[in-house]
Amino acid sequence: MTARDAYVRKLKEQLDRWNAEISKLDVKAKQPLASVKEAYEKQLKELRGRRNAMQQQLAEIQKAGDHAWDHLREGADTAWKAMEESVKKAWSVFK
Repeated sequence: MTARDAYVRKLKEQLDRWNAEISKLDVKAKQPLASVKEAYEKQLKELRGRRNAMQQQLAEIQKAGDHAWDHLREGADTAWKAMEESVKKAWSVFK
C-alpha cells in the first residue's frame, strides 16, 4: 500500500466518523428548543460545508498523480484540522 492509499483510507474513515457526528448533531438540532435552534442550524451548516470541502479534497487526492498528491495533502491536513475544530465547537454549542 502506498502512502497515498493509506492517507486516502484515513481520510475516508474520518469522513465517515464526521458524518456520524453530523447526524447526531442534526437530531439534536431538531429538538424543540427554539431559542437555540438557530445556533444549531448555523453550526450544522458550517460542519456540512467543511465536510463537503474535505470530500472534494479527498477526490482531488485520489485523482492526483504521484508527484502532485503530496502538495494536495498539505491543504487536506489544514482542512482536516479546521473540521476537527468545527466538530468540537458544534458539540460545545449543543451541550
